[in-house]
Amino acid sequence: MIRAIVGTVAAFAAFTVVQQSVDASTGEPGSCVPTRAYALLQAGEDLVVRAEPTPEGALVGRLAVRGDAAGEPITSIVTITGSQGGWAKIALASAQNYDAGAATVAPSVGWIPADALAVDARVDGAISVFNRPGLLGRQIARIEGDDMKFRVLGCRGSWLQVINARYGNVWIDRWCANAEDGCRG
Repeated sequence: MIRAIVGTVAAFAAFTVVQQSVDASTGEPGSCVPTRAYALLQAGEDLVVRAEPTPEGALVGRLAVRGDAAGEPITSIVTITGSQGGWAKIALASAQNYDAGAATVAPSVGWIPADALAVDARVDGAISVFNRPGLLGRQIARIEGDDMKFRVLGCRGSWLQVINARYGNVWIDRWCANAEDGCRG
């Protein structure tokens, strides 16, 4: 009887550890397939890029949305390479509108708040919405032909953790990162 109870408790403890480990904020900083997203900024607004995923991290540059020749805002598209604690690790070499400022040595990556980034559901085919990524995830919805936006929360592998008003905090398997003219063909 005691062995059965101990075995049951051990199984629940192991499941709890696995269940908690799928949160994007607990993953390794480089734990996702590089993916594109766009910054949610207004023209003239800047987003500070930090050396570490904390508000106290050293400033390594800024993302800014500047207007084009006609004065229209140009979206800043970035490549996310990881996430940690609500921060997105971005590749600075591929970031549009990135300014390293007066830095003498520009780093190759930086950190920004993940929820300052967004993706869209404008893809050919369906997007599957899951309650968690991977084998423990359960599909809770499918999106097809809808143009909704998602704020980014994090990433894990080829999954993106996002949030919006309709679905809440979910994981998606496909997305669009071209805010200007859409990704749907």
